[in-house]
Amino acid sequence: MELDPNMSLTVKNLNNDSTFLLEFAPTTCFPPSPGRGPGTFTILLDPWLSGPSTIYHPAFAVAHKTTISSISSLADIPEPDIVLISQNKPDHCHEETLRQLPGDSSSKTQIFAEPGAAKRIRRWKHFDPDHIHALERFDVRKADSVLRIPIPASSPYGRAGEVTITFIPAKFDISGLHNAIGITYRPPSSAQMFAPAFSFDLPLTPPDSPRSHSPSTSTASTLVAGPMREKTMSLIYSPHGVSYPHIRPYAESHLVQEAALPLTLLLHSFDRVENPWYLGGNISAGSPGGLEIAQSLLAKTWISAHDEEKRNGGIAVKSTYTKRYSADDVQRMLGGGKQVSGPVKASPQTEVVTMDVGQVLRMTV
Repeated sequence: MELDPNMSLTVKNLNNDSTFLLEFAPTTCFPPSPGRGPGTFTILLDPWLSGPSTIYHPAFAVAHKTTISSISSLADIPEPDIVLISQNKPDHCHEETLRQLPGDSSSKTQIFAEPGAAKRIRRWKHFDPDHIHALERFDVRKADSVLRIPIPASSPYGRAGEVTITFIPAKFDISGLHNAIGITYRPPSSAQMFAPAFSFDLPLTPPDSPRSHSPSTSTASTLVAGPMREKTMSLIYSPHGVSYPHIRPYAESHLVQEAALPLTLLLHSFDRVENPWYLGGNISAGSPGGLEIAQSLLAKTWISAHDEEKRNGGIAVKSTYTKRYSADDVQRMLGGGKQVSGPVKASPQTEVVTMDVGQVLRMTV
């Protein structure tokens, strides 16, 4: 039975790279009415609108944007509920851009950042310290390593919604580039509603390597959404990529428990970027790294992130090599992938998207 969608995710590309404005909302908020509808929750990812991104000194590494952002200042958008900073490098944690947000205690915006980035932001002394929070590394044994943010019910008889945020860094990553941030959203309701139960089978382990001829040990879990657990939207943001084995414990525990699969959206680079080992080695896993995540979690949509062709300078980028992939390339790679074995009833095709600066994309569940 087809169920009407009851929530939406609107994605706006602000800088043609990795600055996205996410708006989660119950579909009762659409078509939009003036102002913000009840249950709406907004997240701003890694804001960098203009100005250089410099590591240590311009002689070492500096990057300049080649695309004009769709807004000139963060003052041009409503204050987001949350700003998420995925790492402490200046193309993700950009001081000039972040200082455009109000810094006093009256601001509603909370900043959640990779621990090194949180320390850096505190040193600027621009924001109220109580508004800056370091993300805790996900540990499947620690329930509080998943950040839970309640969304008030829209009526006295309703049920509260919830946003969760989970930080999943790669182990032994000296560069500090490779991580993923998992986000889920479940909208509040205006009344105690009971959703019809439905189930579907999902693979929770990646497919066999194309080079391997050994039998797969993959299994599928049946997820049931019923009165106590309605369907949840899910997103993974990984601009530099992280291998799926790091994400698997999060998927098999939290995403299953939240009925948040298939994955609604994967924000992940298409292009693979490499430096010599003595300069950090792999910079961006690109589509070869993202394929396993998209296939294992049956991602409905994959949007290119952190793939702007920048004007780079400095000795650290002299030997950088970039292999670029188009959306068509990624779609072909997904189409040619080996299917996960097991009792999988359906494998929805992933829609692969490259967004233009300022473009808005809306998806529903």
